[in-house]
Amino acid sequence: MPTSYHHGNLRAALLAAARERLATADETALSLRELAQHVGVSVNASYRHFANKEALLTQIAADGFGELRQHMLARLQSQPRADATQRLHLAGEAYIAFAQRAPGLFRLMFSQKGRFESDEAFRAASGAAFGVLVELAAELRGEPLDAPGAMKLAMGAWSLVHGYATFVLEGYLAALPEAMRLDPAELVQMLRLP
Repeated sequence: MPTSYHHGNLRAALLAAARERLATADETALSLRELAQHVGVSVNASYRHFANKEALLTQIAADGFGELRQHMLARLQSQPRADATQRLHLAGEAYIAFAQRAPGLFRLMFSQKGRFESDEAFRAASGAAFGVLVELAAELRGEPLDAPGAMKLAMGAWSLVHGYATFVLEGYLAALPEAMRLDPAELVQMLRLP
């Protein structure tokens, strides 16, 4: 039975309903009409907050990058005595854990290169998430944030953990015997560090 929401909560309610749906299905299963019905409002009411489905998905993807950043930062804060190398490893493990916890959201965040790039909030959120790795790489190398070495290390770290997370989510590693599977901690130890 749909729940009624006051107008002030509708945007949040639509986002929550969409996120709930993404937990069990991909984005093609989402429609503003269905989401509006689910939260107990007219479809016209949903258009006051999101011009179309793509606008809703863009906001969800931006929110996802904000959550990814917070997830990495929380992991770092849980180990305050970790050195620079360990901190980069912790961020990588947190990245993989985030992908495994919210696979539908993770897939949406990285769908179709450039899809959400015209949205300022999305660019800011995705940049801030990547910025965590850049800061850690710069700290490890003892370089400024804009140094080529720090950027290359951050890109390498991101590529490694993103590739692993994608392989896990898509089931590519499931066929391997248990003894041959890497766990996230083993994976990040393989990152070549200065």
